[in-house]
Amino acid sequence: MKISDLIVKVRHVGVIVDDVKAATALYQKLYDIDEQDVRVVPPWDVADAETRFTFVPVGGMEFELIQPISDKFKNFIGNPPTGINHIAFIVTDLNKAVALMAEKGVRLGHVTRDGILDMKRSKVAYFNPEDTGGVLLEFVEPVED
Repeated sequence: MKISDLIVKVRHVGVIVDDVKAATALYQKLYDIDEQDVRVVPPWDVADAETRFTFVPVGGMEFELIQPISDKFKNFIGNPPTGINHIAFIVTDLNKAVALMAEKGVRLGHVTRDGILDMKRSKVAYFNPEDTGGVLLEFVEPVED
């Protein structure tokens, strides 16, 4: 089996931003996206968030706009600069995908250095950019209800 056999599609492109509200408004304007189509995590009314994400759907995938707020979260994700941070792909079998990447010498990295992260709605793995040509890759296997 090849890794390309397991990849279904691009799920999202993660972008680090300084001001997630302003960036979300810009993406909505650029891509003609209605406010009700944008997902905000945590909701805007949560004042003490360590980070804020918005998911803006465009062309069958999403832009994941990420504003790191707390120093704890900034350190957790490695204090990345603003701009494109990662590309996430949906895979059909995350364990197999991780094993195939390991066979190629690609190590897990970022927030999943020690294995696959179970997010309840999905399982995720990030790969070390040192092994992927400088690109932080995320593989996501959605968990069926």
